[in-house]
Parts: sequence; structure tokens; C-alpha cells
Amino acid sequence: MGKIDDAIARMAGQHVYLDTHVFVYFLDRNPDYFSVVAPIIAAVESGLIIGHTGDAAIAETLVKPYQTGNLALAASFKTFFGMDNFLSIQSHDAEIFDLTAQLRARRGLKFIDALHYATAIQAGCKFFVTNDGGIQSSDVLEVIAIRTLVDGDKYE
Repeated sequence: MGKIDDAIARMAGQHVYLDTHVFVYFLDRNPDYFSVVAPIIAAVESGLIIGHTGDAAIAETLVKPYQTGNLALAASFKTFFGMDNFLSIQSHDAEIFDLTAQLRARRGLKFIDALHYATAIQAGCKFFVTNDGGIQSSDVLEVIAIRTLVDGDKYE
């Protein structure tokens, strides 16, 4: 089994927060990371992994289609996020923003990273899948960096 298969096996049956990177790499078919994120998306679609993300991740994913004026692409991205029985989309309420501030204060995270982390914690996630090197595991949440799941020595 490869690294991605091992990671998916560890995440099976668990609540997993997917950061913006997962969606951007998947929807853009990123040549370096698509082969890693596609099985994660498939595991969420099949129900093997209980997938979560936040409204902020969706907004971040929509930036490029809006920058390029590609409203049809933006609409297809919204359809992707709105699929039935796919992801649990977490709203960012006052409690999450308060936890975001605490995380920024204690861990020195950038605001958006702290917001994603806080959202994952509030959703009861055990894992956080990202490619942001500034986000580290804690006793509450295990961070899985996408770049570490690429088979071969290139990203190790």
C-alpha cells in the first residue's frame, strides 16, 4: 500500500477536515497533487471518511474562477460543494471566531489558518488535511500534509 492508502486507512470512519488545498488541487487537477487528493475526495464521497470543511474553504476555492471571470466554473464548483451526502459544511459562528482568536494568540497561526483549525476542532474532527506547513498537529487534531503523501522521494 502507498502512503495515500495508508493515510486513508488511518482516517477511515473518522471526522476529517479538508482544507482549501484539497479542493483546489482536485478541482484544478493539479499535476503534483491530484493523485493524492482524488482518493481522499473519493473516500469522502463513498462515506469511508466523514468529510468536513468550512464556508471559508469554499470561498477561497471560488477566488480563481471569479478572478478569471469564469462564472460557469464558479457555478460548477458550487455544485461540487453542494452534492448530497458529501461534505458537512461548517459555518463560522461567534464561538469559532473566539477559538480562532485564541489559536492565533497561543499558536501564532495566520488568521485564515486559525479559522480552519478552529472550525475543524468545533466539528469534532480528528484529522486535518492541508498542505500548509504553518499548521501543526496538536493533542486535539492530527495534521496530515498532502506533500508527505506523494509516493517517491521528491517531497520527503
